[in-house]
Amino acid sequence: MKVYTGTVTRGQGHATALGFPTANITLPDASVSGIYAARVKVDDTEYMAAVFADQKRKVLEAHLLDYSGDLSGKNMTIELSKKIREHENFVNDADLRAAIASDVAKVKKFFEDFQRIMVFGTFDIVHEGHADLFRQARALASNPYLIVSVARDTVAERIKGMKPRNSEEARRTAVARHALVDEAVLGDEEGYIGHIRTNMPDIIALGYDQKGEFVENLEQDLHDAGMETRVVRLAAFKPEVYKTSKLV
Repeated sequence: MKVYTGTVTRGQGHATALGFPTANITLPDASVSGIYAARVKVDDTEYMAAVFADQKRKVLEAHLLDYSGDLSGKNMTIELSKKIREHENFVNDADLRAAIASDVAKVKKFFEDFQRIMVFGTFDIVHEGHADLFRQARALASNPYLIVSVARDTVAERIKGMKPRNSEEARRTAVARHALVDEAVLGDEEGYIGHIRTNMPDIIALGYDQKGEFVENLEQDLHDAGMETRVVRLAAFKPEVYKTSKLV
């Protein structure tokens, strides 16, 4: 998955006139072109988007689904998930508008077909036990999108009684690079339901040894938040070997 970050600039207004306003950032390389389903993050809020990688103008144009407003000057991150089609030239605006509407419908269908699965941990080092956790979690759905919640430094220290060896951002970055992980996010500094609500998982997969107030109250807290997320407990994988405390 390609990820691009940049400051949103004002475009020419053509997409807005067609009924599909976009937020644009610079496209720095020549490796992508055409229309993509993508995830866009602005101010820690994530949106689904249809994105046009325009190699002629070296611009990524993102039409954010379920958003209206001006993002000019904001910092935006675009993660391209799947190519929808190649770029085409249209002889008139009516044909272009119809093509964009079709693209948007395909993007919505792409994300609707995913089942979002969320797992949690500190991940001070990413080892084979974590890889098995990711594999088990992905196996819970036919079309999984795995989100890994990485504990904040303050939370990890409070629970474990000591600071992690690596910073929260270093740990999140290491997890995000794993081939089985679609997205890695930082957890809440207070409580936990806030970032779960933001990511809206269909399934939460708990590790075999995760316990405490968070786990005990999880199903009730999800219900109180109006979420129908299913909670699943995963099996252990060689805990006598693959446990961070035994490996460091």
